[in-house]
Parts: sequence; C-alpha cells; structure tokens
Amino acid sequence: MSLINFSDMNWFALAPELTVLITALFVLMAGLNKNLNSNPYLSQTALSGVVIALFFSVYLWGLAPTASSGEDPEMFSHALLNDRFSQTFNIIFLLMSLFAIFGSVRYPQPDHENKAEYFSLILFAVMGMMFLAKSGNLITAFISLEIFSVALYILCGFSAKHGTGRETPSAKLELSWETLSSQESAVKYLLTGAFASAILVYGMALMYAGTGTTEIRLIGQLIKENPYSSNLLVYIGMALMFCGLAFKVSLVPFHSWTPDVYQGAPTPITGFMSVATKAAAMALIARIFYIALPQLEEVWMPFLFGASVLTMLVGNIAAIFQNNVKRMLAYSGVAHAGYLMIGIVANSEQGMASIIFYLAIYLFMNIGAFAVVFIMEGEGQEGNSIHRFKGLAKRSPLLAAAMSLFMVSLAGFPPTAGFFGKFYVFIAAIKSGYTLITILAVIASVISVYFYLRVIVMMYFHEEDEEVPFTINKGMGALVMVSTAAILFFGIFPSALMQLAIDSIPF
Repeated sequence: MSLINFSDMNWFALAPELTVLITALFVLMAGLNKNLNSNPYLSQTALSGVVIALFFSVYLWGLAPTASSGEDPEMFSHALLNDRFSQTFNIIFLLMSLFAIFGSVRYPQPDHENKAEYFSLILFAVMGMMFLAKSGNLITAFISLEIFSVALYILCGFSAKHGTGRETPSAKLELSWETLSSQESAVKYLLTGAFASAILVYGMALMYAGTGTTEIRLIGQLIKENPYSSNLLVYIGMALMFCGLAFKVSLVPFHSWTPDVYQGAPTPITGFMSVATKAAAMALIARIFYIALPQLEEVWMPFLFGASVLTMLVGNIAAIFQNNVKRMLAYSGVAHAGYLMIGIVANSEQGMASIIFYLAIYLFMNIGAFAVVFIMEGEGQEGNSIHRFKGLAKRSPLLAAAMSLFMVSLAGFPPTAGFFGKFYVFIAAIKSGYTLITILAVIASVISVYFYLRVIVMMYFHEEDEEVPFTINKGMGALVMVSTAAILFFGIFPSALMQLAIDSIPF
C-alpha cells in the first residue's frame, strides 16, 4: 500500500485554478437566487474571479521555477508541474475568457433562465485548460482536456435564441437560423471530439504499455536511458496521441469541424475557442514532443513537418473562398496552427519560446478581430457576411482602422506584432536546419494576404448597400483598444515579450 506524499502538495501554486473553480461554483449557486440571476451580477462576479486569478498567475510567474534554475517543478506526486510555462498559459486562457464574459451583453439574453450556466461553463473550461498546461502526467492531462472539452461542447450549442429555458419537451418551437446552426455546431463538435478523445486516450494507454509509466518527464528519461522503451507500442501510442491533439489544434486533416463549429457557435464562444483551445492543446503537444519524446525526433519529425505544411496551405487557400467572416477566421486559425507547429518541428529552446511568443501575439490579434465581428454581427445566415463591412471606414473610422490593423498583423506585415510572431518561428526553424518549411510558410503567408486585405478593401473601397446599425459596447470597445495597443507596442518592442517567452520555456 503506497502512502500519499503530502510534502509536495503546493496548494499556493494552484491559487489561479482554485480561484476560477470557486468562482464557477459560486456563480452556479448564485443562479438559483432570482435576485442574483442577472447578466450584470453574474458577469461581474465571473470577471472578478478572472481578474483575481490573473493577479495570482502573474505573481506566481515570478516565483515559479524555470528550466535553467534547476529547481524541481513537480508537485502532487508528479501529477502537476509548476513552472513559468504553465503560468504563462494561465494568463493566455484568462485573458481570452474576458472576451466570452464581455459577450454577455448579447449572450445569454435577459429572459433566459440559464444565464448562470453560461458563465460557470466558461470558468470550468478555463480551469480545465489551466490544469492541462500544468499536467505532468498523461492521466491528469486527459482529465483536464475532457473538463474543458465537455464545457465547450455545451457552450457551442448555447444559443441565446433557443428559448427561455422554461420550455417542455412537447412544446413547439420555431427555431431561428442562429439556434439551428448553434445546435449543429454542438453536435458536430461533440461527435468528432468524442472520436478524437477516444483516439487520444488509446494512444496514452499504449504509451503506458510501452514505457510502464504515464509521467511525461519520466517517459523522456526512460526512452533516453532504456533502449527497450523505444518499441512499437510507443510509436503507435505517439501517433495516436498526436492525432487526438491535432484535432484540438485544428491541424489538417483533422480540421474539418472548425469552420462549421466556429460559424454556428455564439460569437463570444467562437472568439474564446479560437485561441484558448489551440493554446491548451499546444501546451500539451510541447510537453509531449519536447520533453517526453525528443529522442524519437527522427520518427515523428516527418509527420509533424507534413502536417504543418498541409495545415498552412489548406487553411490559407480555403479561407480565400469564404464570404462569412467567422468561417474565414476559422480557416485563418487553421493556417496559424500550422505556423505554430513549426516551433515544435524546430525542437529547440528557441522553437518553444517562439511558440509562446506567437500565441501571446495571436491572442491580441484574434481577440481584437472577433471583437469587431461581434460588434458588426447581424441576424440570420448573412449576419457575419463580409459585405456587412462595406463602407465601415466612413461610418466608424477608428473601428475600421483597428480591424485593418488586426488583418494586417494576422497577414504578417511589418512592423506589426504579427510579423515578429512569424519571424521568430521562422528563425527557430532555420537555425534547426528546416529551411524548406520556412520557405513553404512564407508562400502560405503570401496566399493569406488576399483574404485579409479583402476585408480592408470592403471597409475602405466599397459603398454600403444599406445602412447597417451596430453598437460598440464598453467591454468590446475596451478589448479592441487594448488589442490595438498591444499589437502596436509589441510590433515596436518585440524583444521584451520574446525575453519573457524565453524565460517560460518548459522543463
């Protein structure tokens, strides 16, 4: 009988996660009180929890062990790792959750009875992502991944136009297009996600069968020191784990769910998923391939190389043909997942740092772009059509300028932060000897210029067919302003953020 090791239970290192968990449970209970079950109260409570957790994460980042310090990051019997890498991802998840919380001005509607569940599910999703980034064990990683996945399955179908929550099963409902598409996105995400999770956990099981452990760092040590650990079971398990995680990151050919789910889900959830889900899965991919499987680089490198190239090209080419801005940004996200994989292919410290830098920049680019989409969003199937942006420069010059900056930065034009995001990833690949993938990535970036500039052309060089009303609420307006400032600042001073990324390399 093994005894529980209490000596490495560092509860303070889990302060951000515990804050989010307590807030989620409190919000859920507050929804039972009719006086508290209102969007303003619930959103402000959720926002308070996120801000407190953000403060803890920033504080703990300075205290956390680094890869160069030699300190032991393992805690809770090796189930979790406390390092700057995990705290950096905590900050990314918490910042992205602000978009979903500020979206409460429209989702859910005031007469909807399930308002508390919306905010609680967002917080549970964030908590799952935070634990995933801290996972030092494959079992912990799978549980964490399922926590945030199940929450997102529900949130994708959380259309505020579904009803009030008081309908009976026999009630006849005339469902709107938004509701039907939201339900469709939830079902597609659930079914494909279930298959991906099954493949992932089977891969983890084979990895355990091949090495005798589920600890990520110990797997790396065994493969390095014990030649019998490099066996067929490990190879098959590695392949299956990559397939399961590739679904979450939206790598080709596991990307087909992305445009439909992004289009059908409520825009606040789409914006939240666009970065947070990718960041969570990339955190685990980085730990597995950089920490556990670097000795098998010759085996997995060709597959990751091919997946990265296909993802960049397919994502950018498919985005050209999209008239729906959410679908366009979905395919754009697919392409950016390909750029991120270049950092994994590089398999170096600079490659890991470039991934962290890229995700931090991608956070501001996407949160800003989706905030503008949210502001401009209309009703019906054409509610997110690119034609809604016609003449925006005349009606709202500042909003059009901000959207132009987001598009230019996503395309990678200097001197925006998006340019340096790609620049550092490309440099890491070149230093590792992967010049070919860098050339292909540049070609893919050139292709992307078309659909990004198309939005700008609509805003500045087309007259609006009819005046489309829109309202810039304080929350979304603040996100647009902060994102604009961040992209400009890090475009001028990228080295400051890159140094933070270097200090956050995983163990």
